[in-house]
Amino acid sequence: MIPDCIKEQIRTHCEFVKTGKPASSIAIQERFIDDVITLVDSYNLFQYIEPLYEGWKTIWIYRYSHILEVIKESPQVPKTKYDHWVLGKLFGYDEASIQDFLTKLV
Repeated sequence: MIPDCIKEQIRTHCEFVKTGKPASSIAIQERFIDDVITLVDSYNLFQYIEPLYEGWKTIWIYRYSHILEVIKESPQVPKTKYDHWVLGKLFGYDEASIQDFLTKLV
């Protein structure tokens, strides 16, 4: 059974996506994945699971099916301003916040 603290984190991520964030992701221990999927499904959202490291997975939560392609094409480790911009948009940051980050990145 999934601990309440993890359940609340997943609910928060689902609410972010339901209210306009394109996607959200969180690292979850493999033993909780089935329960997390059930919880995400209860919000009528999509999920995508990626391996992270032994015993852990990353679960992506998103609302629109086309976002999956963006997730799959996004860099794991952003290297360019474009990479950072795409990830900023994917996680729902506004353009001004992305610009502030990118100007500090240089």
